Amino acid sequence: MIDKLSLASIRLATTDGEHHMKRLLIASIVVLSGLLTFVLGNAARASFSLSQDVPKESKEQPKKAKLATDSLDDKWGDVAFDHENHTLKNYTPEGKAAPACVECHHTDQPKANLRPPLVTSERNVVLTAEVLKDATAGPVKMCRGCHLQAGEDSKPLPVITKDSKQVKVDNEVAYHTNCFACHDAAIKARPDLATRISGSDPKGCVKCHVAK
Repeated sequence: MIDKLSLASIRLATTDGEHHMKRLLIASIVVLSGLLTFVLGNAARASFSLSQDVPKESKEQPKKAKLATDSLDDKWGDVAFDHENHTLKNYTPEGKAAPACVECHHTDQPKANLRPPLVTSERNVVLTAEVLKDATAGPVKMCRGCHLQAGEDSKPLPVITKDSKQVKVDNEVAYHTNCFACHDAAIKARPDLATRISGSDPKGCVKCHVAK
């Protein structure tokens, strides 16, 4: 027969064992929950990233976009670019009209309209929002349709002469050239803009770029 002391010891051992098992079960649940959260979070971020990728060409105008998403610069990262503001508001240097589409999408105009160093024409009419409403109109190429990131070699990069040197116009060279030219002209015409936007002044990067 089992005496009362032995029975109590057995019950105590059983209770301790049950508590230990419960602790192990809770710990396992916490670990698995954390792992699941991590996996789902990464999957969601990956899905979001893919869904936000700007196509190489499109007839749909984005409201906002990110430039330099894979910047090679050690200090400066992407740039939040408000495409809607730049196409609908008075964002020309003088601040009296909305910029023409071809200020950036320079291949979307007749060859006769091109000025050096531009040489490529891929549309026989000047690109406008109205032109894109035509069902037969071709899509608009995004910057990376021609201006690849430095190091990519899937197609030859455009080359221009700058300061008597041959320069490959990769993605970063292309948008910096365009942005600088317009912003410098805007600051010259309206000096008060200098506190809000940056031109070619190397100290102004932080006004556009996210710091890494």
